[in-house]
Amino acid sequence: MKLGNLFQSGKTTRILFGSDFHGSDVVYRKFLSAAFQYQADVLIVGGDVTGKAMVPVIDHGNNNYSSSLFGKELTANNQESLERIKKDISNVGFYPIIIDQAEADELENNPAKMASRFESEMFERIREWMKLADEKLTPQKKTMFFMAGNDDLASIDEAIAEFKNIHNPDLTRFELDGGYEIVGLSYANMTPWCCARDLEEEDLKVKLEQLKGLIRTPETTITVLHVPPYNSALDTCPELDKNLKIITQGGQVVMKAAGSTAVKAFIEEVQPMLSLHGHIHESPGHVHIGRTLAINAGSEYAEAILKAAIINLENGKVKGHMLISG
Repeated sequence: MKLGNLFQSGKTTRILFGSDFHGSDVVYRKFLSAAFQYQADVLIVGGDVTGKAMVPVIDHGNNNYSSSLFGKELTANNQESLERIKKDISNVGFYPIIIDQAEADELENNPAKMASRFESEMFERIREWMKLADEKLTPQKKTMFFMAGNDDLASIDEAIAEFKNIHNPDLTRFELDGGYEIVGLSYANMTPWCCARDLEEEDLKVKLEQLKGLIRTPETTITVLHVPPYNSALDTCPELDKNLKIITQGGQVVMKAAGSTAVKAFIEEVQPMLSLHGHIHESPGHVHIGRTLAINAGSEYAEAILKAAIINLENGKVKGHMLISG
């Protein structure tokens, strides 16, 4: 797919890249604001965009509400204080749902209904995010590429597709003025949580072969691959035991490489100009793999901190980059 008139040949093109917002409303809004602060032309979101839990806000009637967030009791007795509770929950990536006690009990006792409601909440927040991006970015001729990650259900792609000015690079090729291409892959190698888009390495390799077939000029291609390459220093995270508890030795957290061997082999073979990654929150940074500059922006969404990367492209090359946080 070709997107015309994004930028002029010979001009510097500035990319803002972020990933792993995990439903945090404040982090996403910071990301959009950063596009203006840093004068980015193109915004790229690299996956894991949905949150991990719903938080019931119990309606007791007579404008009285109660909830709990990280063990802290929250109460509201008017619409203003209710909105504050909803905002606090949304900012850490969760979904506030206003229900009475009977509804809460019904959801608790009906896993299928709980899952359906959860998916609906995730879908609606992504739809709200896409609408906000369209309103803010389109008049300024800024373009957003927004991709899901291994944590995200397939229905999230449908929410993105509703907005013609927001582009999903997952297994899709886009041409940009200036000779650049963008392609993406939302899947990851298997994780201990068996997420929606986790694949065995051999199956991930098949997807990457599909992606490789889309690329025409690797030397000016941007690949948005949710999972980083294995043992690249962009994929270092705490090691977990069989109960998903962090392993420590001598009081120190044991770290391990958790990236994908298939992604590593893909980058080594294809050698795209730029490869953008997320997935492993603890490993922001950059490395060179042959001629490829690979970047993981990292994530601190639970602390409401935006982690992102600014990358400048000029004359078909990466001319500079830096990580930002705030």
